[in-house]
Amino acid sequence: MRRVRIVGAALFVLAAVAATPNKAKVHGYDLSGTITGLDNGKKTLTVQTSSGKTTRLSWTNATTIAGGPFAVGQPVALRYLDKDGKHIVTSIRVGRTDRTPIAAAATLSPTAVPTAAGKR
Repeated sequence: MRRVRIVGAALFVLAAVAATPNKAKVHGYDLSGTITGLDNGKKTLTVQTSSGKTTRLSWTNATTIAGGPFAVGQPVALRYLDKDGKHIVTSIRVGRTDRTPIAAAATLSPTAVPTAAGKR
């Protein structure tokens, strides 16, 4: 009878451990800001967010880069993973990150009223 209780308790513990949900896997973090530091030799860059927080990141040959080569002072939007105690960039977009077309932003004013084409 004692063995049945021990086996039952062991099965209960195993079932409880198996039922515990695993920590959700994080598939990356988003970050946007301005490049404040760049070391091409070490493949590292430092990005400062609009709130003033700076983050040092690394990139690899697998990192996808859109918008051309990056340099200090350029705005960027990127996605990174944490691996081996480092922030590894998986993708980076260089340039304007607000998706507002430059021509439209330059021609519109806060008091502009839209008009139908061809009407005068």
